[in-house]
Amino acid sequence: MKKKEEGVQLMGQTKEQKRNWLQVLTDFVEQKMAPPLLRVAQIRYLEALQNVFITMMPYMLLGAAATLILNLSGLFVEGSGLNMPGVANAIDAIVNPCRPWLLQIVFVSLNILALLAAILNGYFLGDYYHKRDENVSPVVGAIVAMASFFCFVDFSTFTENFDWPTYILGSPSLFGGIIISIMAVEIYRFLIGKKLVIKMPEAVPPMIGAAFTSMIPVSVVVVISAILGQGIAGFDFLALINAVMAKLVVGGSGPIAQGAGFFLDRLLWFVGIHGSNIVSSIMGPIWTNMITDNINAFAAGQAIPYMFTEQWTNYYVRVSVFPIALLCCCSKVKRFKVLGKVGLPGSIFNIAEPIMYGLPIVLNPLMFVPWVLGFTALWIFNAILAVIGLTPPVVAMTVWTMPVPLGAFIGTGFKFSAVLISLLSFVLVFLIFLPFFKVMEKQELAEEAKYEKESET
Repeated sequence: MKKKEEGVQLMGQTKEQKRNWLQVLTDFVEQKMAPPLLRVAQIRYLEALQNVFITMMPYMLLGAAATLILNLSGLFVEGSGLNMPGVANAIDAIVNPCRPWLLQIVFVSLNILALLAAILNGYFLGDYYHKRDENVSPVVGAIVAMASFFCFVDFSTFTENFDWPTYILGSPSLFGGIIISIMAVEIYRFLIGKKLVIKMPEAVPPMIGAAFTSMIPVSVVVVISAILGQGIAGFDFLALINAVMAKLVVGGSGPIAQGAGFFLDRLLWFVGIHGSNIVSSIMGPIWTNMITDNINAFAAGQAIPYMFTEQWTNYYVRVSVFPIALLCCCSKVKRFKVLGKVGLPGSIFNIAEPIMYGLPIVLNPLMFVPWVLGFTALWIFNAILAVIGLTPPVVAMTVWTMPVPLGAFIGTGFKFSAVLISLLSFVLVFLIFLPFFKVMEKQELAEEAKYEKESET
């Protein structure tokens, strides 16, 4: 009897040691890793860029949708795709009359992506500095950023029909536009801070006074930009930045870099931090460049350059917490069953918070393995499928609340294989979480029985 008790005690110590190991890791992430990462995400430039890409999202989705419609018949033409020329002709008969205005949508969204980014970044940076100095105007920041960006564009080289994706105001110049807008706003706010302004009497209306206040700083910024942009023979700043950033995108687009970013995303979510926001604050420009290049290549009938886009991760790996919500619905635990009914509708549309914090997954040592390691293994599995050519690349964007299988179908240009792979990932997530959920369910049932017994007495 004594040996049996000792064995039970040792077993309990082993479980406690495992729990302590997970707790140590959780504490390390929460106390050591998370604070510097949060500080990085709060850097004014990254914070402004987050707002930029959130604001641009509707235009990117609209441009991507128009591109997909314009090229829809190509999926059915004879000799490629589904080899259904009759369907292709029927689609062309509907789309061709709409082609002029659909192309216009592309021109005013994807084709001016860099310009939009420069203007918005100027505004959000200006807003950041306005909170510290009321003389700095967010609107002036946006306008001076736009003017500075235009100073780097050689308008004499514009083609008559503004062909893309080489169009200078589009995604190829995204990084250049961001850098130029930062430079413009920084010079502008520095000169404002040094009081290098025209001071007007107090009787002058505020709007007129503000215009004169910004006159000297704005003039200096535009003159500097014009000299750097077109005043140095043989120097093309945008071309230089585009060449450097192209290498950065290629380096950051591979499976190792993207897999590491996803692992960090899962790890941060586990300790209750919105990992997607932190990772996207750094990877956002790279992701945007990758998906727009894919959209452009799809429209031009060229090979799709990037596989491991943010959308690829969303459709094939991140999927949603729907399988976990389904486990809750089928649970014998009353609390889990209620949580499942509440969280299931939202999980279909990729809303995870009720399950993340209600189950919980956050800071739950039992959920560490399926959430962090299990999802990482799923990422590797899907990466292998992609490398061997089974996974279709993503060539369009959909709104983030669209159910994953449908999003994968539309995002890949209506590929049924994408739907099957998404559904397979759903099944794998279900199976990965099942044994850990059962252990958690058993613990909860024991607690419920204990509580009911105490209530009766």
